[in-house]
Amino acid sequence: MKKNCVLIILFICAFFQNHRVLGQSASEYETIMQRIRESITSGTAIITLDNAVANTLSTLQSDGSWKDINYSDRSPNLWSPAPHLDRVKNFTLAYTIPGSHYYGSSTLYQAIVNSLTYWNQKDPQSTGDGWWWNQIGNPQKIGQILILLRGNPNKQIPSSLEAKLILQMDRGNPVTGAANNVDVALHYIYRGCLNADSSIVKMAVNQAFEPIVLTTGDGIQYDCSYKAHGSQLYIGGYGRVFIGGEINVAMFVRGTSFELAGANLNLLSLFIRNTYLNSIRGKYFDFNVMGRSLSRTNALDQSELSRTLEKMKLLDPSNSNTYDEAIARVKGTQPASYGVKSKNNNYYSSDYVQHIRSGYNFSVRNVSTRTLRAENGGGESVKGYLLTDGATNINITGNEYYNIFPVWEWNKIPGVTAPEYATMPLRGQWFSLPEHKGISSFVGGVSDGVYGATAYAFNDYGVNARKSWFFFDDEVVCLGAAINATAAETINTTVNQCLLDGKVIVSSNGKTAILSKGAYNYNGNLQWALHGNIGYFFPQGGNLQLTNQTQTGNWHDINNSQVNKPVSSDVFKLWFNHGVKPSDASYAYIVAPNKTRVRDMKKYDASKIQILTNNSDVQAVKHTGLNVLQLIFYTPSTFTNDGVTVRVDKPCVVMLKNVGTPNVAVSIADPAQSNTKINVYLDLPGITSTRLLECTMPLAPYAGSSISFTVSKNTPIFAPQP
Repeated sequence: MKKNCVLIILFICAFFQNHRVLGQSASEYETIMQRIRESITSGTAIITLDNAVANTLSTLQSDGSWKDINYSDRSPNLWSPAPHLDRVKNFTLAYTIPGSHYYGSSTLYQAIVNSLTYWNQKDPQSTGDGWWWNQIGNPQKIGQILILLRGNPNKQIPSSLEAKLILQMDRGNPVTGAANNVDVALHYIYRGCLNADSSIVKMAVNQAFEPIVLTTGDGIQYDCSYKAHGSQLYIGGYGRVFIGGEINVAMFVRGTSFELAGANLNLLSLFIRNTYLNSIRGKYFDFNVMGRSLSRTNALDQSELSRTLEKMKLLDPSNSNTYDEAIARVKGTQPASYGVKSKNNNYYSSDYVQHIRSGYNFSVRNVSTRTLRAENGGGESVKGYLLTDGATNINITGNEYYNIFPVWEWNKIPGVTAPEYATMPLRGQWFSLPEHKGISSFVGGVSDGVYGATAYAFNDYGVNARKSWFFFDDEVVCLGAAINATAAETINTTVNQCLLDGKVIVSSNGKTAILSKGAYNYNGNLQWALHGNIGYFFPQGGNLQLTNQTQTGNWHDINNSQVNKPVSSDVFKLWFNHGVKPSDASYAYIVAPNKTRVRDMKKYDASKIQILTNNSDVQAVKHTGLNVLQLIFYTPSTFTNDGVTVRVDKPCVVMLKNVGTPNVAVSIADPAQSNTKINVYLDLPGITSTRLLECTMPLAPYAGSSISFTVSKNTPIFAPQP
């Protein structure tokens, strides 16, 4: 113990002898390097580190290589040389951290020199899609190793070797856009600090923060969603890399002349608080925001987010309370509902909707002619063909879909209406082909920030359908109409497919039953089903099928880089079977979360939900308890019900609140994002004469967003021209 204390004191003394005290005359690149060291060493478990070093040190060959590594490998995935630098980094940590058995070890020093010399001589490179290793992964690890070595009082590696490795770091271009921009800029910062070159550091920091702007390209959109790889929704995946990289750089340079501040800091904070955190329930991501990374083991788990948010508290202290609430949810010290505020976010740039309530999250992901489908690439997301066609993520605890994906029936993604493919088709890799773009232009919806409705004029895979979602407080109403198909397969609409969690209880033909594991068919006689504290109501019946049984799959089948081993999970699956080549089929179901008992299902007043119209021209739902009427017009049409008439001259989505009062709130949006003006004619109880709203619709980059009006006796009266 005394020996460790003496070593720590010597380390501190030596450090301040060679590096001037922060806050006095220390140069900024020295300040930044010390923060980088702290970031790398934070949380290091000494015993685990020493054990790892002992194992790899014993197998290191005299030339600085390892026999189990193929240094000639050029494959893009599972690149064989990658562990070399990981092992050297562990050597460096043990050599430079007081308390390690190997601290200052001459044997380990020589192993570090030999292994770095071998790497420098071999300079292994991946090819093709493996560019990440060459331009990001390897330069970053080399930079971390050199900064750790530079900052310790022990014997330094030869300056000539260090210089050669610094030259090897000069790879990649930080002007690449979005998340990769930050990744490359980070090792430029490392290199600039090591060379004491403030011009490189300044350029790299500027490039690192450059993506924190609103854009129509890769990055934060004008609706505060996040896109990458073309016009793909990527709040998770690349969005996660983006915020991690930005926050790391911001922490390194805080308090220096390079610090993140002003509009850039405000936008990063807004994106994290209003979009990123709303994509997480408890500690689990919404699968809709993950892109191809969905196919990776444990991809939805955001346990490490608490560390990121602790950093945001230092960078953005005015919003500490929001970060503290999210940290408590992620850590599980508070329930998933803790601090969650009600909101409805329609991300018109990304064809994505989040409906957030304290008790649940519900999201929908679609695709249009303006956006791209979820990609596959590098052997990842091999079965994700239908991921962007009305997929619904329904969370209460957040773990409803955690690691379900290898056993999923990928032809039955929740919310999607599609053929029951025996083998999932596979598009070309990545995102540059015409087939990656959506087909429908009428995709989107209306929102006032609390309630909303969204539409998808679906036309793909030999299937046509009008699909819509109506968002309220205690329920989401899901409608489908005009379902016609030429495809040879059975056409299904999946209500949900999630991990089995406890009992499945149904009411069929007026009788309630707890289902044993198995498969069940209900042809028009299923009133409701209860599973996982979520109630599903079927006001118009339908040919429904339900299974609650074990499903088997393999991670390797959906992601070629994952372990090739069968896995099994118990799964709840519920879907409408529309048959083969249906003609004008339809469906209606209500998702009512936070129903825990049969009593809750029986007490639920489904009559407050009035499905007024569900056809190819108009889909309309009224919530009588909230006095909210939502209408989707797929064609210029007229809707009339209970003294209310709404006529539109162009397709649109309209929401009316407080009908029957002197002041009616009206919101309108253009899902097609193609109209500069839409006329809405209203006849409303309590307001005499037809009123006309001449709606000038938002232009790009805000096209598709909602505009709001108050209709009262002062609203212009419609006066037809003679």
